[in-house]
Amino acid sequence: MNRIRHGARAGFTLIELLAVILIVAILSGVLITQLGGADDAAKGSSTSSFLQQLEALIDEYEREHGAYPPSRFTPEQGVENEGENVGVEALVVALYSNNWEAGGHEIDEARFDNVDGDSSARALTDFGNRKLLEFVDSWGNPIAYLHRTDYGAKDRVYTTYGEDGIQVRTAVLALKDPVQGRYYKHSRFQLISAGSDGVFNTPDDITNFEKSKQ
Repeated sequence: MNRIRHGARAGFTLIELLAVILIVAILSGVLITQLGGADDAAKGSSTSSFLQQLEALIDEYEREHGAYPPSRFTPEQGVENEGENVGVEALVVALYSNNWEAGGHEIDEARFDNVDGDSSARALTDFGNRKLLEFVDSWGNPIAYLHRTDYGAKDRVYTTYGEDGIQVRTAVLALKDPVQGRYYKHSRFQLISAGSDGVFNTPDDITNFEKSKQ
């Protein structure tokens, strides 16, 4: 009789099997969430470092040319300033035309993309093609470049892709220091990444300045 009862309990019951599957699913979900968070943290750190690199290049450009790179195109360049991602596209053109080649500093090819797929009527850079390239963050979204003359403007529209892969168009606004009441980098420029959510003007944006805590 004891042997019969023991044999009946030798395997999992359906309820026990379902419970095990549920526990494994929960643990897998927690692990995936943690890994995703770690990946976003690494991308955030990489993006922050890249913004510092860009800031140094822009400062070097200013020292050599006497002005910061423009964030809009000139009439001679023949590109509409009302387009998307214009600020960073104009920045790429400034840093990579007239043989300046980013001051001789090498930037990883993975930091360039043409997210909105546009082009100019003629080649404006030393790359030898008509693509209006952007500098992109570690999530593949364009980095917003706002010259001080853009502060207060609401027409600096950028195209990005959110976490769900859906395309987002946002008017990127220069950020103000709530403590001092003036724009961060008020006499220079702002660089802003949309961060892990791929949407500008949200708390996870990454910048080339430290935001004041309110």
